[in-house]
Amino acid sequence: MNLRTTLHRLAMSTMLLTFAIPVAAADDRRGTHQTHEKMEPLNVVVIVSDDHRADVLGCAGHPIVRTPNLDRLAADGVRFENAFVTTSICAASRASILTGLPERAHHFTFGRPPLAESLAGTSYPARLRAAGHRTGFVGKFGISVEGGRATIDRMFDEFTPITRTPYLKTLPDGSTRHATDLIGDAAVDFLERAATNQPFCLSISFNAGHAEDGDLEHHFPPPATEADLHAGVPMPRPRLDGGRHFEDQPVFLRESMNRDRYRWRWDAPEKYDRNLRNYFRMLAGLDRNVGRVLTALDRLGLADDTMVIFIGDNGYYMGERGFAGKWSHYEESLRIPMIVFDPRLDAADRGRLETATTLNIDVSPTVLAAAGLPHPSPPAAGRPLPIVQEAALRASPRAGFLCEHGMKHPDIPRWVGYRTGDLKYARYLDHPEGGEFLHDLRTDPDESVNLADVPARATDLAEMRRACDAAILEASAAGPPLPRVLMIGDSISMGYHATVAASLDDEAGIVRPRENCEGTTKGADRIEAWLDLDGGDFDVVHFNFGLHDLKRVRPDGRNSDDPTDAPQADLDRYESQLRRILKAIMASGAVPVFCTTTPVPKGGVRPHRTPSDVDRYNARALEIMKENAVAVNDLNAFATSRLAEIQIPVNVHFTDRGSAALGDEVASRIRAVLRRRN
Repeated sequence: MNLRTTLHRLAMSTMLLTFAIPVAAADDRRGTHQTHEKMEPLNVVVIVSDDHRADVLGCAGHPIVRTPNLDRLAADGVRFENAFVTTSICAASRASILTGLPERAHHFTFGRPPLAESLAGTSYPARLRAAGHRTGFVGKFGISVEGGRATIDRMFDEFTPITRTPYLKTLPDGSTRHATDLIGDAAVDFLERAATNQPFCLSISFNAGHAEDGDLEHHFPPPATEADLHAGVPMPRPRLDGGRHFEDQPVFLRESMNRDRYRWRWDAPEKYDRNLRNYFRMLAGLDRNVGRVLTALDRLGLADDTMVIFIGDNGYYMGERGFAGKWSHYEESLRIPMIVFDPRLDAADRGRLETATTLNIDVSPTVLAAAGLPHPSPPAAGRPLPIVQEAALRASPRAGFLCEHGMKHPDIPRWVGYRTGDLKYARYLDHPEGGEFLHDLRTDPDESVNLADVPARATDLAEMRRACDAAILEASAAGPPLPRVLMIGDSISMGYHATVAASLDDEAGIVRPRENCEGTTKGADRIEAWLDLDGGDFDVVHFNFGLHDLKRVRPDGRNSDDPTDAPQADLDRYESQLRRILKAIMASGAVPVFCTTTPVPKGGVRPHRTPSDVDRYNARALEIMKENAVAVNDLNAFATSRLAEIQIPVNVHFTDRGSAALGDEVASRIRAVLRRRN
């Protein structure tokens, strides 16, 4: 086992052991993170809204939107002015809210393997349930979890998912009801059944104000109660319009999904007014249902014993910069609303506006602190919010935080960055040219000027790069280690290795021998050493042999252009050596994936290879793989179907474009194997 994996697993084991301590002593949950006089564990209600940015609240000064119940919550609690998500998309952000870890640590977003069962087991609902709280969930879950419903049932005593597609649900009696109201119904029902002698934690996750993307005419369908709200009220235009603020963006952002969704929602005055008005109506409906929850807490005598946390899962573009959606590095995408009511607050603290930087990853440790449970301590993990954390932590505010968007999507650029109180840095991973940003938030809060290429700011740029890189390492070490993949192959593999490594950079650690692995003769001699590279302990081994085995060699072993010379390894020897290699891989505990040999063109490649031999060697290899139930990546078939486009003429090698295409295919196959393994 390599050192990195050992440290990761030791850290996770220690974390799990630490978490188990309060479970064994559930009658004493006072913990060490509370300074208020009232020390018994609180009930907790966590409310999450969707696509809801920080300024779209009445208490934040918005001139139109009506949120009287959230305003009341802020007046009785604390509103966090500088609250952000660490990842600007709902799936990854909601996983961060549950676990207290950034995406880089928990590894989950759309298109990724499920959230690890171990992390689900240390999420705030799982830990509170183990400590004696009754836990419930209502609304949009949006997270795929390893182990599926069985794992979810270990997190929640009651789990009631309610989706937004469609928002208007037809009930068994033929009537219709809006998803937002159904979520409110279920939340109130949970509270009414809550036992007075057992603390509870209820997670309420609204779909509003996410658009119903499949219906472009009724993009934001509001509840009936709010259907006429704001009728005739002029809708405010975005201050950062789509003129210069759009044209100043690099091409890859101007052509991203942010622009596609803009055309869906905001690109014509009538469409803009209709959609924005209905978006505000949806949030008003959400607020009304928050009011139902607060009223139920009061009516049931639970308010004085219940912490209420309200948070958005990401920001939102309402036409700013000529964009819609979220995903990118700008403030509109990252800054969110956050309000916390703590019944233990002194009168002087109620209604306070907190300016400290707070994050979505702070929700989980705050909930745990309210219950008197210890919270995770890795540097990259969240911390209890200032209203409940000890003085020592409150006295050392965050210097900055890692932020990113890691989902792989052809129309949504990936990026990673770092934000301090004064500066923001971002680099777009698939766009090395023109994909680096530096913003001075003191002098340019609108982030209208990119300083990355300004010589006078070179020192700031270098420091933010270093801070970002350090934060990436810190966050990567906070979660379970990524699966490890060993790639063994010839020069064709060397050509596509970089593409595979880039495609799977945040899904798996890719290791490849620095040398050309050549044929099975070398492979049989070197396989044990390769399996021990970088500490070994590989989850998957993707390997290919054949292209060197069938090439002609002279009696002295040198390459030959003479077709009458013998192959480097005849078919029987190839089989024998390939079996030795496969046996070693399987003995290591890794899942083997055999990759077929790519085509040899006609026309006399050097050294000599007979095109038909490729089929013979592949056929023999496939027999071995079938016999041992080994997965096969038929790269030969993939390449053959597009050979003229991707292979260099009269050459076994591929163009840069061709190697990239092969790499994408290999990455896809490895990803599928990893998911099956998980």
